[in-house]
Amino acid sequence: MNYLEHLESHCGEFTNQFETEDLLEQAVQFLQFDDSPTTDTFTISTLGLHWHTLQNEEGTHTYQELLLSFKQKSLYEDVLELLWQLTTHALETHHAFKLGEYFELPSNVFKRLKFSSIYVATPFYFDESFLVYEGDEQTVIPVLFIPIFPSEESFIEAHGAERFNELLYKADDVLLDLKRKPLI
Repeated sequence: MNYLEHLESHCGEFTNQFETEDLLEQAVQFLQFDDSPTTDTFTISTLGLHWHTLQNEEGTHTYQELLLSFKQKSLYEDVLELLWQLTTHALETHHAFKLGEYFELPSNVFKRLKFSSIYVATPFYFDESFLVYEGDEQTVIPVLFIPIFPSEESFIEAHGAERFNELLYKADDVLLDLKRKPLI
């Protein structure tokens, strides 16, 4: 099973693909999955980033694919723009995204919403077998990005990522709604 087959076995067949010239030069594209992870939601995932070696803080190497799941199709362009920026960042810096960290949102993404950052998490909405892909040549870790509010950033700073993750896991599918209220 290759990574695309792994992805489709957990998300269903992809329904659309998006290619940008700069990412295609790096053999990376975006795939859309409908009704994934739940009915009436969408997941956009990179495909091809795993062919690029990324470095962890401690100097070890990893292979990742990026994804974001959401309900509002009207925010589709924002999701694509955000994933494009995150993917470009990974390709330019060769730094892996660390679970539990967050990054300031670009000013041109989710302008009408009050999110301040994007949080890096395991794709906990999916079956546990999705969390790691073990291929012949490499192990690939998919990472989920979740937009967060300033109050949620403050909670992470005060209580740590583990405590914040506990809140995320209890939030059910609320986090898929990009028009949600803060958890804190």
